[in-house]
Amino acid sequence: MNDDLRELADDYLRHVEATGKSPQTLAYYRRALAELFRFLELHSLPTGSDQVNRRELERFIVWLSNRESRRDPGRGISRQTVIGYYRALRTFWAWMVTIEEELDRSPFERMRAPRPEYKPVPILQDDELQALIAACRGNTFAARRDLAIIRFLMDTGVRRSEIHGLTVRDLDFKLMVATVTGKGNRQRMVPFGNRTAEALRRYLRARRRHPFAAETEALWLGRVGPLQKHGIRDIIRRRADDAGVPNVHLHRFRHTASHLFMANGGQETDLARLNGWTSTAMAARYGASAAEERAIAAHRRAALGDRF
Repeated sequence: MNDDLRELADDYLRHVEATGKSPQTLAYYRRALAELFRFLELHSLPTGSDQVNRRELERFIVWLSNRESRRDPGRGISRQTVIGYYRALRTFWAWMVTIEEELDRSPFERMRAPRPEYKPVPILQDDELQALIAACRGNTFAARRDLAIIRFLMDTGVRRSEIHGLTVRDLDFKLMVATVTGKGNRQRMVPFGNRTAEALRRYLRARRRHPFAAETEALWLGRVGPLQKHGIRDIIRRRADDAGVPNVHLHRFRHTASHLFMANGGQETDLARLNGWTSTAMAARYGASAAEERAIAAHRRAALGDRF
């Protein structure tokens, strides 16, 4: 009998941390493993590394997928989370095979990944974006900061962690780019336009007079110092409520920016680079939010039936 999976999981998580994965990724892998061990315990199944095979793992995926249909308040798991946990566990078994040589083969080699149930995220329409901007009118510190945040998100579509991690030094107004740090601690430059630059400059002038301005390089400041991640989220929600725009969250800005980029002739390879993706697969997914709208517009430009 090989080693127990729980002990191996602890070593694996240390390995993941040593490779420089983000704390969020590490926490995600930990949750995936915890769900697996919960399943094995509930069903009185063994936890030896050579005792959990494809059959048990497929039962686990079905168990996760049916979580919503069981009366388990507050414990529902989305389809996307099921797929994410599948991928996290697949890397765990790959580590046991290739790094630890605990097993000769991974049971995931003979498994099919759960199919995604993708629901396109609705993009923000022009009138909604204009309403969000209008909700930030004023010359107070909060108004200038919130307008700069919203315009930056509209213009770049960066992730929440990326906009939160910005410092004053990350803004280059000569090149009109900002340096953001994305997943895997990878840095990239994202361009922004003139109106975003104007909003950022106005905010920076107000920021100089903030009591904490000299104590931190963090770009976004609140009443008691640098904004936390939930602070940016709360700003978006508050301004969306003021604007009367429902269901606004940071990822809607990301989908909207991706759609507008492609609607104006941008290529998936360029979008992938701008958004910090290593392949165009995510570009296709994010572009799907309004792909039909772009296809109709392209057909009208081509005027196929009007050529003869």
